[in-house]
Amino acid sequence: MVEIKQISLIDSDITNAFARLIPQLSPDCKIPDQQYLQRMIDTRGVFLFVAYNPAIAGTLTLVVNETPSGAKAWIEDVVVDSSARGQGIGEKLINYAVGFARGLDISSVNLTSRPNRVAANELYRKAGFAERDTNVYRIKIDK
Repeated sequence: MVEIKQISLIDSDITNAFARLIPQLSPDCKIPDQQYLQRMIDTRGVFLFVAYNPAIAGTLTLVVNETPSGAKAWIEDVVVDSSARGQGIGEKLINYAVGFARGLDISSVNLTSRPNRVAANELYRKAGFAERDTNVYRIKIDK
């Protein structure tokens, strides 16, 4: 049985799960360490949810941004372990995060997904997300 929990304290189990999951999401991303993850969830408006099945099988981050046009939430970094896909874990994470967001004073929940992530895009549509006619722009910051 899948259980979704909001994480408020980063331990080695969470850190190890991210070391396994982040490369499945984006192989080029740096693996976050325990201090980074704790600092992230200690930030106002950042909520980390983890799916247990019974071990950690997936994660999702909900970020609330307050802007002059109103507070909006963004779902970021949804990843389900490749060994646990097809079991409804992503759907449970999305539904949990949207339900959590309904309790906040926000106007919308948003997310982005690359077109080649077919299963993820199907999941988001199934969860009630509508594709927006907008452009996403990015500028890379050299470090």
